[in-house]
Amino acid sequence: MNREIDIQEIFENAKKDPSLFSSIDIDELLDKIENETNEYLENKTLSDISKIIFETLVEYSCQNPKLSQEMIQQYCNKLSGYRCVERICDLRQGIYIRWMKHGETKLANGGIVVNVKIGDEVQIVCKTHIGSFLSIKFNDCILFQKLTMEEQLILMSYDYIQKEGS
Repeated sequence: MNREIDIQEIFENAKKDPSLFSSIDIDELLDKIENETNEYLENKTLSDISKIIFETLVEYSCQNPKLSQEMIQQYCNKLSGYRCVERICDLRQGIYIRWMKHGETKLANGGIVVNVKIGDEVQIVCKTHIGSFLSIKFNDCILFQKLTMEEQLILMSYDYIQKEGS
């Protein structure tokens, strides 16, 4: 039986009832998701992604003492549903990002990635919520990208697999 997988429907149902993962062929689901590659998510859960964000901000605060524990907690809350982007190849066009420039304590409102320019430096061109464009240097900031529905579904799948295995 060759049925088309409706990612949106699976995602909504899985959020309501995680036990549905037992009836889903996870490998088939991952094959059907239209992303080129999701290796940066392999065997990670949503809590792993949150922990990486927290650890990244704590490490950053060691270099920037103006970033307080309270600010770290606020930023972790604001970055719920995001992932830390450590490699340029893991950055996806058309998806919203937020960042903190090195040496600063402000979390940028962000924008949608529209282009990545690779030259002497890697420049990320974003479109902001007001329609203007701006460019940031990849190496000059800590970057966070919004998790897509497909990415969240993958993370939920790994979470289910981990819980079932223990």
